[in-house]
Amino acid sequence: MADQPAFAKAWLHQREAGHRRMAAIERDELRRLDAAEGLRLADMLLAATPLDAVAAARRTTSGFVEQQRLFHRASR
Repeated sequence: MADQPAFAKAWLHQREAGHRRMAAIERDELRRLDAAEGLRLADMLLAATPLDAVAAARRTTSGFVEQQRLFHRASR
């Protein structure tokens, strides 16, 4: 880390500590989440974009498979 700014090591430690804390909060929230609340929240998320607002081509695929196909082709 000799080539890094003086604050880089402290920044990295702070970032890692933040990541660990956020992961702990996420685990705690998921542990306390019951099925009914999970379904309610999922319904809210799905309702955020009505299906008729999504292009017809996007209704059958997320595009992920096509993206991976293109990446595979590019790597050859």
